[in-house]
Amino acid sequence: MSTKLEKERGNMLIKLSENEQKLFEQVYKQHLNAMGSEERKKYGREEVTKIEKDVPNKCLNVHFANGEWFRYYVDGTWG
Repeated sequence: MSTKLEKERGNMLIKLSENEQKLFEQVYKQHLNAMGSEERKKYGREEVTKIEKDVPNKCLNVHFANGEWFRYYVDGTWG
């Protein structure tokens, strides 16, 4: 059974186009793989609070519960 929070986070991805969803998944995976195991806990999927399209910068702004956010760029990088 899904929690309300899981449904809200799932809806964030639904609002993205298929290509944007793929971009998020690919860069998110690389981003997590670049972190140590302790750091990774802060950025688990359950910690994503918002994903915004940033058309002028050709990226997605991914916000986390700890207040941090990152830009996930179409070239597969983040910053």
